[in-house]
Amino acid sequence: MDQYNVPVGPAAAHGPRYRFRDPAGPALVVQCLIATSALAEAYIIHTGPDAPWLEDGSAALGFLQILCWISFLVWFHRARCNAEVLAPGTHKYAPGFALGAWIIPLAMWWLPRRITLDIRRAGGPPRDTWLINAWWFVWLADGPLSVAVHLLVLHQTDYHTPVDHALGILDSILAIAVIRRVTAAQPAGPLPYFNMT
Repeated sequence: MDQYNVPVGPAAAHGPRYRFRDPAGPALVVQCLIATSALAEAYIIHTGPDAPWLEDGSAALGFLQILCWISFLVWFHRARCNAEVLAPGTHKYAPGFALGAWIIPLAMWWLPRRITLDIRRAGGPPRDTWLINAWWFVWLADGPLSVAVHLLVLHQTDYHTPVDHALGILDSILAIAVIRRVTAAQPAGPLPYFNMT
């Protein structure tokens, strides 16, 4: 057992233990995928909703979105586990909620934002709460609220309007900014447990 595996303070009394793992790799992957998705949406706006590319590439676009979600969840869970190392015993939700919060009905509309704020605070005093809130508001507008408006107001399920894709691009830009800020707030290397008193 090396020095990085020996918890002290609250971490010694409250298990399980976590090791710090550099979030930079997963952060880079998810940022590249999100940027690719944003470029694809910009191309759709440029070519128009009736472009042949959209019909031929809708499956590819859906696959890209799935890759974005998987890579985001990998990064998000790693960042949450690191936050447990940086500030053990100060989080309301266990690291497993970094994955599970996204599929809990109704709670998925606010719980991941709360977890993101806790992760960011574990890395030091947050000066960018506004950024996380802006990202979350746009994510809601691009996701659940957009679906509700299309079904209940517009009575259609065509999500390939310029407004839909513009929201997707804005959401992508804010998501990349949040990932960069949260990752930068976590030290880039394995550290002993600290902030334990």
